[in-house]
Amino acid sequence: MMEILFLDYLLSKQGILKIAQLVILLVAFACVRSTWYNSFYAYGFYEGVTLGYSVAIVLYLLLTVFGLQKKASFVNWLIAEFVLDTLGFIFISTGSIIAALKSFEVPVLVAASVCGLLASYLLVGSVILSFVATQRPQPADPPV
Repeated sequence: MMEILFLDYLLSKQGILKIAQLVILLVAFACVRSTWYNSFYAYGFYEGVTLGYSVAIVLYLLLTVFGLQKKASFVNWLIAEFVLDTLGFIFISTGSIIAALKSFEVPVLVAASVCGLLASYLLVGSVILSFVATQRPQPADPPV
């Protein structure tokens, strides 16, 4: 019988980290968007980074859940996830640090920067897990 949804990734450590990152980034985006300080350039960058990376995570999760990894074997998905997480860490941590410096002690903006820093720590964990996974020898023919 042909499977339509592959939920193995969502139940793995990497999948749980991705879902946690998505939830935390959406909370950070909502915190920044709900304030009247959203006209500052620092928060515009932070909104763009959090929303953009949230969309990237959703797309990656959809691709893995619908089994594109098994159909498109010409892409090294472990390296793709490693690059996605590394770039996400760089942008999210930069945006969070800038947002923390420009928060002017507004509690919602401080919460947004803390959520961003927490998401960047989760991204570091995901990068480490991706790196460990790329170092393991992969089977030439995955079992069907």
